[in-house]
Formats: sequence, structure tokens, C-alpha cells
Amino acid sequence: MKYKYIIIKSLIVLSILFISSCSNNDDEKVKENIMDGSYDNLFLSKESFEKIGFKFNKDYNVENLPDAVSAVYGFWGLKSFDRLAYELRFYPSNKVAKESGIFYAEEVTGSDAILKKSEASWKEGIKDRSGTTFFGTITPKYMDYVIFGNVIVLCPSEKSSAVSGVSDPILNCSNMLNEVVKFVD
Repeated sequence: MKYKYIIIKSLIVLSILFISSCSNNDDEKVKENIMDGSYDNLFLSKESFEKIGFKFNKDYNVENLPDAVSAVYGFWGLKSFDRLAYELRFYPSNKVAKESGIFYAEEVTGSDAILKKSEASWKEGIKDRSGTTFFGTITPKYMDYVIFGNVIVLCPSEKSSAVSGVSDPILNCSNMLNEVVKFVD
């Protein structure tokens, strides 16, 4: 039984390596797993996202978002018609983002996200964090978040015939952040 598990695990790893080796991406800065912690010391700004074509729509007031330097709402996609909505929260460092920002990110992400202004700890931008289904039901726009360097990124989970984003929010964030690191020295 133990050997069967090892063989299955080995086959999965080999399959992943094979699929990865078939990729035609030659950029050395693009990492297989962008979220592996190797970018924790990275310091990003709005300009870091402007370089990849991030379209800023709103700057939020962060007066009531502890230790945040700024927060923005905007759109990004490899193609202009494939843009997904993201929220970026900038902090002085990765450590501060983790210490001060996790609670606020967890509160507005996932299937149990708080989407009512009266219940939210940080009320700024609450309307931008929800979507409406075909039946009029309010649903969370962001199903997960990542901390990347000094930024907390709320990750969208959108999929429709008009958008080529995927239903995996972490993959959507990873796709965007892979582009950001191409411009990091």
C-alpha cells in the first residue's frame, strides 16, 4: 500500500514536470510557482502594475485600513477584452501586510465573504467586491487572496464566454503576478 502511494505520487510529479517542460515560455523570471515565498522581500508600487497594463479604476481611502499605504481597484488581462477585476492593497512591507492585512483580506474573500457595508470592518470599496448572478443573487467577486511582496491582491474567480479568466482565483492572481515579476530588477 505504501509503495502504491509512492508510485502514484511519483507519476503525478513526473506528469507535472512533463507538462511544464512543454511550455514555450523562455522568460527566466517567470517562476513555476510564483507564490513560493521567494518574492516576500519585493517592494511593489502602483507603477509596478502600470508596467503590465493594469487599468486603475479607483483609489480607495485607506484611513481605516490599518497600516495600509494605499489600496486600488482596477482591471488586468493579457488582452484588453479579457480583463478581470482586482483589488490591490499596498503595505510598507510583506511583514506588515501579513500582520495587519490578513484579517481584512479574509473578511471579504471566499464564499462566506462579508459584502454588506454594515457588517464589514473596512467599508471602503465594499460594493466593488461583489457581483450579481443572473438570478440577482449577490456573490463575492474575490474567492481568495495572496500576499506578494508588500501587496495583498484580492483574486477574482470569474469565468464567462466573454472573459478568458479561470475559475481558480489563485491562478488568476498568479497569471498577473507572473507578468509583474518580468519587470522586477
